This record gives sequence, C-alpha cells and structure tokens, in this order.
Amino acid sequence: LSSTAQAGAVGTLVTAGLHQERAYYYSNYDEQFTDKQMRFNSGIGFEALVGDKDEKIQGILRFLWVSDAPPATPDTGDTAGAEHPDYDALSNSNAGVLGLGVQWGVLGDPSDKQLVVTSVVGSGFITKDNSEYVLAEVGAGGTYNITEEIQAHANLALTMRNRKYISFGPNLYMGVRYLFD
Repeated sequence: LSSTAQAGAVGTLVTAGLHQERAYYYSNYDEQFTDKQMRFNSGIGFEALVGDKDEKIQGILRFLWVSDAPPATPDTGDTAGAEHPDYDALSNSNAGVLGLGVQWGVLGDPSDKQLVVTSVVGSGFITKDNSEYVLAEVGAGGTYNITEEIQAHANLALTMRNRKYISFGPNLYMGVRYLFD
C-alpha cells in the first residue's frame, strides 16, 4: 500500500475568457441558419494541487462556478424575412465545473519562478437548465512563489467544450495558492 500524500497546495482562482455560442435564425422558407459567436465567460473557484511543492509535476483539482453570456441577436445578413428567438431576453447560464489534470513544470525552479504547461479534463455538471458539457484544455503559464508557502499563478488555456457540438475558446486562470509539505 502506498503512504498517504502529505504535500500539495490549496487556493482560490478567478477565470475569464471566451466561448463559442450558436444563435439560430430562420428564413421565410423555414431554412435554419447559424450565427457562430464568441461570448464572454467568467468564474471563481477553488483549486488544489497534489504533489510536493519542489516537484515539477503536480496533479490539479479545480472546482469553479462559471457564468456564460448567452448568444446575442444573430447577424442575419441578407436573409429575407429572417426570424429568430428573442436572444436579448436570455440571461447568463451558470455551471459548476470540476476539472482534473496535471501541471507540468517546463522551465525554472518550482520553489521560485517556473514556466508551466497544464492539461485538464472535466465537466460543467451542475446546471439549472440541463446545459451540462464536457471540457478539455491545454494551457501555458507561470508560477511565482511570493514566500515559501504562498504562490501566485496564471495560466492561459485553449478550452474545448462539447455539448451537442464542439466549441473552442481561450480562458485565463489566475490565483493564489497556499503550499504545504
């Protein structure tokens, strides 16, 4: 049996980014068209790292609340008599997101400054409107140890979501962690 892990980190983080949405509209002949849009999202949450603070490879556990802006009124172009739902009446959709992954130290010292690459998979699984999704992301960023126990970090990730269709968008994660051994 392996021994219990006694090393890692806990912290808070914020996120902001863009995600793809589809706004549907219809012609006089009942043809369906799609306007693909990049919309803002933001969130706040908790993060835990598993692994010794002096190691370059650590496990990541993230739990976030994420709010996605809804689609905007579609650009119907020259579609004659285009009709669409009232997208302006929609409000943000919210999801509880759980992600698991790995932080890979690439360059630098884990106890000072370090360039990192992350890979995370997860799910937006807590929703009120049944809009759950699966996500996968890869990112690059950095960590900076303010003190021996306090670490600031930032990471820019390319996020892929899958809910009825695959969509992409960038997300920025920033936070502070308390490191312990």
